[in-house]
Amino acid sequence: MSTNSEEFEKAKVKVLVVDDHTLFAEGTVSLLSFDPRIAVVGIAKNGMECQSIMSETELDVVLLDINLPDISGMELIERIKEIQPAVKILMLTEYNPQGYVTKSISKGANGFLLKDCSVKEMAQGIIRVYQGGVYFCPELETFLQPVAKNEKLHFPNKPVETLRKLLNQREVEIIELASRGLHNKEIALALGINERDVDQHVSNILSKLEVNTRLEAVLNWAYVV
Repeated sequence: MSTNSEEFEKAKVKVLVVDDHTLFAEGTVSLLSFDPRIAVVGIAKNGMECQSIMSETELDVVLLDINLPDISGMELIERIKEIQPAVKILMLTEYNPQGYVTKSISKGANGFLLKDCSVKEMAQGIIRVYQGGVYFCPELETFLQPVAKNEKLHFPNKPVETLRKLLNQREVEIIELASRGLHNKEIALALGINERDVDQHVSNILSKLEVNTRLEAVLNWAYVV
C-alpha cells in the first residue's frame, strides 16, 4: 500500500511558490493541496531561498512573483534556469504586467497569472506549462494587446482552429520547445535533428503564423494551446 502511495506522490507535479507575501503564499499552498495532481514542495520568500531550495529539490514548476525583496522575478528567471534548466516558470503579479510579459517570456518564463485568479485557473496554468505549453490568464489579453502595439508584435488574426492546422507535427514540436525557452541548437539536440533543419522549420513557422520573431510565434502559440 505504501509503495502505491509513494508512486502516486512521484506522479504529482512538484511546485515551488516564490512570494514574500506570507498570506498569499500560504493560501496558495493550502488551496493547491486539494488538487490531487499537484504537490507544493515549499515556499521561498526571496530569491536566495528559491535558489537554495532548487539546489536541493527537483521541481517541475515554479510560481514566481515579479517583485521580490532581494531581486526582481525577471532577473531570477535566468538563475532558476541555470540550476534546473527544464523547470517551468509561471510568473505571478497583482499589478499591470505590461512591460514585464515579453521580457519574462524572452528570458524563459512559460506564462503569466494574475494573483486574483481562481485556484482552478492557477492549477490549469500549472498543468499546462508542465505539459510543455505556455499559459496566459484570459485577463491578460487586455495587457498583451498594448504590448503588441508598442513593441510591434503581431497576434493571431485567424481563428484558433485555423492556426492549429497551419503547423505540421515537426513544427508543433519545435514551437513547443521554443515556448520553453530553448534555442535552435538545444531544440536540434532534443529532437535529434540538424540545427539547419531547425532554422528552416522556425522560418516556416514564422511565415505560417505571419509573424516576424520567435517571441511573436511563442505568444501566438499561447492562444492555440
